[in-house]
Amino acid sequence: GTHSKCFHTVTNRLLFNIISNSIKYKQPGSAVSIQIKASEVKGIEIKERDAEPNGRYLKLTVSDNGLGFDQQNANKIFNIFQRLNSSAASKGSGIGLAICKRIVQNHHGFIQATGIENKGARFDIFLPL
Repeated sequence: GTHSKCFHTVTNRLLFNIISNSIKYKQPGSAVSIQIKASEVKGIEIKERDAEPNGRYLKLTVSDNGLGFDQQNANKIFNIFQRLNSSAASKGSGIGLAICKRIVQNHHGFIQATGIENKGARFDIFLPL
């Protein structure tokens, strides 16, 4: 139905932005490796105050082996024009992840970032089913 089509459009746009980000911030001289996993979780399993405890959520996890980021900056990463890595090799406006956060919030979901500098990044996206 319409909901299903809308859901696919949303997940495609989110994955496109996050994968683009992984490619943009890859380790120089290394092949980019991106893993995508999908599962269903209960709201109580999400570490978010506003999650519906008995609600069902699609959990999408995208992880890469790129430049990563300092975990202390995990919340800043979704701010518009915020780039945590200023190396000349990495180009980008910082809009991609801000758009992801906006899309997820518009659908009453959550997005979380986990990073280790020079090891990679992981994004967990939770969308209500």
